[in-house]
Amino acid sequence: MFIRLDKSPINISYADLSNSEFCVGIISAEDFLKHYSDLGISPSDVYNFNLSADYFREISSVTKDSFLISIKVIPDDELNSDGRCCLYIRKNLVTVILISDTDKYLRKKFYNAVNRLSGQSICAEVFVAAFLNELISDGGKRTEMTEAYIGKLEEAVINGGKITNINEQILMLNKKLMSLRNCYEQLIEIAELLGENGNNLFDSKKISAFRPIEEKTNRLCAEVNLLRESLVRLREAYQARLDLKMNSTMRLLTVITTLFMPLTLITGWYGMNFQSMPELSSRYGYPAVIAVSTIVILICILIFKKKKLL
Repeated sequence: MFIRLDKSPINISYADLSNSEFCVGIISAEDFLKHYSDLGISPSDVYNFNLSADYFREISSVTKDSFLISIKVIPDDELNSDGRCCLYIRKNLVTVILISDTDKYLRKKFYNAVNRLSGQSICAEVFVAAFLNELISDGGKRTEMTEAYIGKLEEAVINGGKITNINEQILMLNKKLMSLRNCYEQLIEIAELLGENGNNLFDSKKISAFRPIEEKTNRLCAEVNLLRESLVRLREAYQARLDLKMNSTMRLLTVITTLFMPLTLITGWYGMNFQSMPELSSRYGYPAVIAVSTIVILICILIFKKKKLL
């Protein structure tokens, strides 16, 4: 679908593209391969551009009168979600080529940009900047939600609460943050590429529209890096908690072992059953051993309490 942005958006066809001053469009990869010649793209540019690539940092084709840029985004917080498109930019035309669009995320962002700019004086620089801004518009919310979740995990670790599979949770959060960082760094590179205006496609007075995108994305990327550092501190705090718990367990085992060492000596000594042993035939020998063992345990407990080991 192609739209001529005027006082009100008007749908147009491929045949009307050459007669329109400025249009935007959103099409599938299949339609693009069928109608790329109608968009003014040469076969060599199409075949040299990898539409099926699945990486954040992909090639960008720059000709004397156009840009063809690959973009990958994360529609939501699920790692299996995918949003990939190509952005074809010409002086009077900006086309979003959908490759993969989970939950119609990219389509929604495209129409948000169209509706926001409806009725204004639109050019390629303004629309591309608006579309890129839509792609990072929920970045602050994502960062805040992730920060709050990490804070809850930290609070549970500090307060000794029960945490299920924390290492798995930290691993998943780290993967999500790495994907977000790659996404933001990709958008920074795109904003820099467009801002350089290497083919002089854009008006030199209007390329400043890309600078806020670059600055905002840089801030989001820095916030993601801070969250990854928070995950490192969370892992260290959890490991410290495990070490403390292990130390407490080892101290308890040491105390128990120490308590039974004198008893082991006494039972071993009086278990030899020599005939000359005076307590062996004594009426009070057995109660005396029990009394001595009890006294030894009580003395050990008092010593441990004084040393704050119990």
